[in-house]
Order: sequence, then structure tokens, then C-alpha cells
Amino acid sequence: MFKFLLPLAGLIVFSFANVTQAAEASETKYIHLTPAFVVNYGNTGRMKYLRTEIALKVNGAAAAGAVTNHRPYIRNNLVFLLTAQDSDIVNSSAGRETLRKVALDEVRALMTELEGKPLIDDLYFENFVVQN
Repeated sequence: MFKFLLPLAGLIVFSFANVTQAAEASETKYIHLTPAFVVNYGNTGRMKYLRTEIALKVNGAAAAGAVTNHRPYIRNNLVFLLTAQDSDIVNSSAGRETLRKVALDEVRALMTELEGKPLIDDLYFENFVVQN
């Protein structure tokens, strides 16, 4: 009688382990790139400032760990991207949305280069303040 129950018990535990692994793999996490980005932008005339907080959406603990590990490199590339902008981009909602998409493409390309996968699902500006 016991030799029939032991294989079944192993199957039940194994199936619960697979469900737990699947739930952990699909868990959405947000990586907040702190501190806030404060940069000057524009090429001509008076100095202009931009302040923004950025969060990256990832799926699962492994992706969150990889992105967190490369946070300094990601911040570096985003600083250069933000400082290269002009007033037309940062002062309009359509321009900021375009900038958000370009920044997302930038960090996804960076993670693909470093980790072999993009790992980042989305990028959000948590706030966006411009001083002209």
C-alpha cells in the first residue's frame, strides 16, 4: 500500500513547486533609479535644468537582480540621454512620451548587450520638472 502513495506524494509536491516557480517568474517588480536625475540640458543660451525620477518595470526576481546590478551603467547612459535633449522635447507631453520610449529602447539595448536579454518591460517618469 505504501509504495503507491509515495510516488503520488512526490508528484503533488513537484507540481506545487512548479506553480510557485511560475508565480515568482511572473511577479512584476519596479526598480527605482534613485537618487533623482538632476541634469542641465540644451546646447545654447541660458542654463536649463531637468529633474526626473525614473522607475523600470521588470518581470521576476532574476530580472530585478540583473537590472539592479547594472544600475550605475544604466544611470550613466540615461544622464547622457537627458542632457542631450532640447526644450522642444522636454516642454511638450508628446516630446516627453517620445523621450520615454527612446530611454526605454536605450536601457533595453544596454541590458541585451550586458545580459543577452532586454529584461526591462517598461520605463516610467515618476515626475518630470523642467526649469527654462
